[in-house]
Amino acid sequence: MKVNFDYEIFYQQKYGGISSYYSNLGKELLKQNVDVNFICPVHKCYNLKSIPKDKLYGKKILYPNFFNPLVNVINFNLSKIINLNIKPDIVHRTYFSKNSYSKKVKNVITFYDVTHEISEIKNYKNENTKLIKKENINKADHILCISKTVKNDLINYLGVSEKKISVTLLSSDYKKKEYSELNKKKKLQNFLLYVGNRSGYKNFENFISAYALSKKLQNDFRILIFGGEKSHICGKGIILKNKLPINSFKFVNGTNEYLKYLYQNVRALIYPSIYEGFGIPLVEAMRSGCPFVSSYGGALREVGGTGINYFNPSDKEDIKNKIEDMVYSEDNINNAINYGLNRCDKFSWSECARETLNAYKKVI
Repeated sequence: MKVNFDYEIFYQQKYGGISSYYSNLGKELLKQNVDVNFICPVHKCYNLKSIPKDKLYGKKILYPNFFNPLVNVINFNLSKIINLNIKPDIVHRTYFSKNSYSKKVKNVITFYDVTHEISEIKNYKNENTKLIKKENINKADHILCISKTVKNDLINYLGVSEKKISVTLLSSDYKKKEYSELNKKKKLQNFLLYVGNRSGYKNFENFISAYALSKKLQNDFRILIFGGEKSHICGKGIILKNKLPINSFKFVNGTNEYLKYLYQNVRALIYPSIYEGFGIPLVEAMRSGCPFVSSYGGALREVGGTGINYFNPSDKEDIKNKIEDMVYSEDNINNAINYGLNRCDKFSWSECARETLNAYKKVI
């Protein structure tokens, strides 16, 4: 079986959860004797560096985002030529777009979430994006959903037949830490970790407002904000709006290895999203021995399990209380670490690849 992953996500993301998903999925499918090729003639994605060279049709070139429309045109036209030469059985679309491929080749797409479809999420009710997503879904021969929650949302919000959907849970490429291996550095124990951008459904604003309600948290903990470099200005605006000192916050970027180091040493991860289709940072935290405090938005309870108390992402007082309940109790911290180290075994890229292969077989 020949499967081509298209270029859509790789020319848009340097790093990121979606491109990491395809990198890990592709490597596992290759182990399961699927002939996977990454068709991304011009890309800027660091997550492709571990892909075998003979499976990567493209070159990494760093370019500013305003070049994306031009790069999209170049990639689309070159991809058509490459696909004609390889003659894949399936093109697996990595993200939604207006581009269309030959009807002679089966088309599989992964659906990540309904952030553009649900009314509770401000700034994400983009009608054009909704139309593109719906068109891609209607044209797909099969749809992969990254959680049972997303599958149910796809059926309820977009009316897709259940027969057309398979669930393929995600994972993390972090190696699991054993409890005995944990040796947390005291200098980071007074930090709470936030991962991701600062706008929209990620709910950074309510998290910071909740932090502003607690003088106790402000006195004892600083906020370490990882990633989303482009939204640093937005984040600082939210901090100033809440009349909090900027020196209570530290903005950092870096590699997956650096993020893993942070997970292993901070007091806890705070994950306040209004909605997530999966929530890879929860799995990363569990594998790293990092306790987390999370909202119950979307699939987060499905991923995080029953081992913690979740908060209402719209209730700032509830967010504050749940954070305090975790970070000021050594028993809760240790219980959360142990629970996470056991639960993370539920998620593996090999199982994700196996379920994906089963889905491919349904269309050819």
